[in-house]
Amino acid sequence: MNHQERMKHVSHVEEELERMICRGELPRGTLPPEHRLASHYGVTRGTLREALLRLVTRGLVVRQQGRQGQVVAAEHAASIENVGMARHAVGSHQLVWRHLWVGYFELKRETTVELLVRGCEQGSEKDLSKLGEACFALRDEARWDKGTRAWVEHEFELLRVAARVANRPGDHLLVQSLRRAFQGMDEAVRPHLVPEAVRAWAEQVLGWVWDRDVEALRKELPALLQACDERVLGSLWPEPPAQGR
Repeated sequence: MNHQERMKHVSHVEEELERMICRGELPRGTLPPEHRLASHYGVTRGTLREALLRLVTRGLVVRQQGRQGQVVAAEHAASIENVGMARHAVGSHQLVWRHLWVGYFELKRETTVELLVRGCEQGSEKDLSKLGEACFALRDEARWDKGTRAWVEHEFELLRVAARVANRPGDHLLVQSLRRAFQGMDEAVRPHLVPEAVRAWAEQVLGWVWDRDVEALRKELPALLQACDERVLGSLWPEPPAQGR
């Protein structure tokens, strides 16, 4: 087996175990023995251990030397980069994960507004030109969308440009985490994205950036972004019906 095939097997086992943890099929506690898991998935113990190491890195499994791996309850292992696990949720677990996805979109909105505001307040004319170019690219990609939702990359590029203008390493790290989290959600989210709504807010932001209209960014952009997010969340995770009293 070559390296590429081995990595494919590692990713498959990681995703299968992730799905089981998310659905509560591997409740918090000791994992089955490695030899049993390896046999179940038809892989070597080395491949299984690499998949488990990935889960350890993500906080879904805890391993101590000389002891069997321990499963961490999904809600306790929740992080920005693990939020994509929600695509596996079923039954009552969906309510927990819907709440986490709402939190992800809220954090992304707040980050977008904060970075653009800071860029307009602190950026040079050259910086504003870069922000404007990134907005223009996002707007045009959304306008001419052919169903691929390729403009998603331009949205995160806008955030990366804004983080560079802000010149705070923490902002750059946060944008990278948001992007990696979206990669885990991509397959589920992308079909529900609405290019017209993204084009509309990108066009508004383009004008506000050129005018350094910080007040408009602070007061009007959050509502535009929230409207986009609620359309996506409403398609993916409809609000549960209110319980009658």
